[in-house]
Amino acid sequence: MPDFKNLSREQKYFALAFLIGFLVKYNYLLTQIFRGPSWLGGILRNIFFVVFIAYFLFPLTRTRSGRKKLLIFSGIFTFVFTANLWYNRYFGNYLGFTDIIVGESIGSPLVIFRHIMNFWDPLFLIDLIIMGFLLSPEEKTAADSRTAKSSLRPSSARKTRKVKLLVGLVLILLLTTQVLATNMQLGSERPVDLYRRSTGAFVSVYGILPLYLYEAYYTTFYNDLQDRTAELPEMLKSEELDGENVIPRDSNIIVIQVESLDEKLLGYEHNGRELTPFLNNLKDNSLYGSSFYTKHVNGSFDADFSLLTSLYPINRTYAFKQNDMTEFASLPNILQEEGYQALAFHGNKGEFFYRHQAYPDLGFDRFYSREDYSAEDRVMDMEEGYLGINDYDFFKQSLDFLENHDEPFLGLFITVTSHTPFNFYPEEMMVEEYADIENPLVHDFFQSISFVDKSLEMFFSELEERGLKDNPLFVIYSDHDASIDTPEYSSSLEFELKRNVKKPEHIPLLIYHPELEPGKIEVTGTITDLAPTILDLLGKESLPDEFLGRSLLEGEEKSVHFLHEFPQIFYRNQLFLKELDEIHRVGHVRNREDPTVELTEQQKDETRNIITFIREKMETTLRD
Repeated sequence: MPDFKNLSREQKYFALAFLIGFLVKYNYLLTQIFRGPSWLGGILRNIFFVVFIAYFLFPLTRTRSGRKKLLIFSGIFTFVFTANLWYNRYFGNYLGFTDIIVGESIGSPLVIFRHIMNFWDPLFLIDLIIMGFLLSPEEKTAADSRTAKSSLRPSSARKTRKVKLLVGLVLILLLTTQVLATNMQLGSERPVDLYRRSTGAFVSVYGILPLYLYEAYYTTFYNDLQDRTAELPEMLKSEELDGENVIPRDSNIIVIQVESLDEKLLGYEHNGRELTPFLNNLKDNSLYGSSFYTKHVNGSFDADFSLLTSLYPINRTYAFKQNDMTEFASLPNILQEEGYQALAFHGNKGEFFYRHQAYPDLGFDRFYSREDYSAEDRVMDMEEGYLGINDYDFFKQSLDFLENHDEPFLGLFITVTSHTPFNFYPEEMMVEEYADIENPLVHDFFQSISFVDKSLEMFFSELEERGLKDNPLFVIYSDHDASIDTPEYSSSLEFELKRNVKKPEHIPLLIYHPELEPGKIEVTGTITDLAPTILDLLGKESLPDEFLGRSLLEGEEKSVHFLHEFPQIFYRNQLFLKELDEIHRVGHVRNREDPTVELTEQQKDETRNIITFIREKMETTLRD
């Protein structure tokens, strides 16, 4: 390394802290967040960084202003690294350009400190701490004096310029070789095709900064898809239903999307007290989906998008904001043809996740949001939370709105109280049996879920009193699990995994109607399957071709898909991952490993076709 021996001890430590800190974080991003598939690309890129930093950045450590610049760069890079680390921990994806400019704020910093941040995360700040400690006032050392004098000699200056020019040419050659060799290793594709195929592969070839620059261009200027249409492969077209109604065709439909409700909460007790006594009782009288999973790729809106369109949400896509939803077949539009009114209710502001523009496009006649609810008329003595009105008052006031509409109706209710950080509940409804839970995250989660359960009980009781519970079909599920993983309580269904991938989120599904026989739905399903199931119960004979879900009343076990950045296929408790063109096993539900379960070529082709179709559908229905 040039002139490294001429640096003072403090300057050497500063330079090494900068180099090691950068390489550790970059390689963590490359291998754990973006999961770059090319080891060759990683090795060559690391050699490039070491040479570049040694020859062009280490000299900056001689002056305080130079060290300050390097510290600022490290701080910015650490911020980008931490944002990706935390986003990946919650969603299983990297933080893309679309997420940055379109995504919603988490609202409360408490969410990060109580829910997302791990105790070892501060280790990634060690390099910044060392560099900050060594950012001392500039000192004139003997080595500096010698270097300064030698730098005045024309021959020495010319030699230094020649060395830097030579090193620069070597770096250009090295980077060019890395790009060409890695791209050849991964299939020799154009940047746009490589990006669509895998951002991990794109990063392996071009790097992280070029990925964000390309996404910025792609999101802002890419418009050559307007004349294309999404081609639905024949194998994906919806199958016919039997046309036999299980419940009356004019039944009111009430769908409740409960915030952060884990499947294991139903029946769960602490100190002999059930967390969800009302839902437990309702479960005993319902069709219950025991192997039901959510869609949680970009945010909570993925759940209602999946419910309403029977499609799979896909990473890097904020459909409600970016896409013209009139181009999608939807459950509200289908039911309107049968004489239904379609109503949506949400205690948060209408603009949250852009539901205010998506819901009318999807066919809702009326969307009641935070602006429609009264703070003065609330029953609970508590301040409004950052996500809107509490669930008790939300349901209470929604009943008044519901009474003003004709029947039959579809009513979609989205709750907020049990959203992280789980501290949005009234003190007067706290459950004493949970007071001994020392972990504040778990304690507040149990209290908030208990409050939601009481709010649901009130809602059902009031529906009956107002004569609105005579023939409704109730469908209750969750937008996602609570993502809690502590010694006291863990949300997740336990998986044994070979790779760092996001686990499928196990949520409850309750389907209740007075004329529906209670029982268990054992086939694996997701929210994508809810609209077909509802229509099957009502006796519809067919589904729109673009509905990719299937009725859960069918008895055949089929694979389900989670279209994260690295798409997952879940089949018979075994988890498979698609990376580039390969689909391979990465894990299984604990104690349910079955090496004999393999995906057929038809299932693999179906997965590839689903991914291609959804990508094309999202690209060709962008808003003007």
